[in-house]
Amino acid sequence: MNRFVKILSLALCAALVLSLPALAAEDGLLISPAPEAVSLAPVRVWGKVTKLESGSLLLQTDDQTALHSEVVVHLPEGTPCVDAVTGLPMDMTKVKDGDTLYAWVGPAMTMSLPPQTSALIVVGNVPADDRVPEFYQIAGTAAAPASGEGERRFPVAGGETLTVSEKAQFTPWLTRQIVTVEDLVPGAQILAWKDKDNKTEKVLLLPYGYRGYYTVDGKGEVTVNGEKLSVNAKLSGPGLLPLRAVAEAVNYEVSWVSGQGATVREGDKVIFSVLPGAGTAKRPNVEDGDWELLTPCVTEKGVTYLAASDLSLLLDLYFYSA
Repeated sequence: MNRFVKILSLALCAALVLSLPALAAEDGLLISPAPEAVSLAPVRVWGKVTKLESGSLLLQTDDQTALHSEVVVHLPEGTPCVDAVTGLPMDMTKVKDGDTLYAWVGPAMTMSLPPQTSALIVVGNVPADDRVPEFYQIAGTAAAPASGEGERRFPVAGGETLTVSEKAQFTPWLTRQIVTVEDLVPGAQILAWKDKDNKTEKVLLLPYGYRGYYTVDGKGEVTVNGEKLSVNAKLSGPGLLPLRAVAEAVNYEVSWVSGQGATVREGDKVIFSVLPGAGTAKRPNVEDGDWELLTPCVTEKGVTYLAASDLSLLLDLYFYSA
């Protein structure tokens, strides 16, 4: 699971909007994020840089439209650092104090002054006309193009719509694979360059951070990676997904052993196991071990169910509202 997923996982795997009701707080404990959290978008920060001894960056700006006049940005290992002109990797060792950098960060920041946060992506070498590419996460499937047009309109995290020109150029980050507009699936992260008409003309596709993506309609029908499942979700309570059907749809193996419950594997590796009625899922190959479930595992008429937010995180799945 990549950095963006780790930072936003609780927000992006909130209770399913409209179809699956969110749980309320009980006894002062918030046990499910609010549905609005699903639409949280990364935050753009920018300014002249001062390189800190820790390896982090202090960005300072006098732009009155900026959310913060100064912010400390940490650079986790592997953070994409992109040249705004070429779209190629930028050598951060050549960045000097006083250069202007843009960074997209998660919505959570420390309460310190200046606030501190971690970068999801950094962009530098911004041209004189300030045509800065923008970082987005695709939040759903594209709307059908208007008659006679080949462009696509994608919902993105934050509630906006991104228009991608039919002539847009697509390149992958640090690989040579061929990517196209069809790779802009829910959960995909991109850097987009736009033309004067605000249409995306160039797309840099970052590595996909999820195992797959899914949605649930108002009847409980579950669609995973574009394919409708034969088993429905249960819409009562927190919203429950059929464990086996969802896991197998993203190529995990599921077995059932009496007394041990359901076990999800990838090859010889156990992803997790869970017993009916249990409040935790066992994860033997994860450092922090057991996962505390939002609601206990349920078995009904031979089908095992887990809360949507739990199964999303355990299987690295992206939920989108259709």
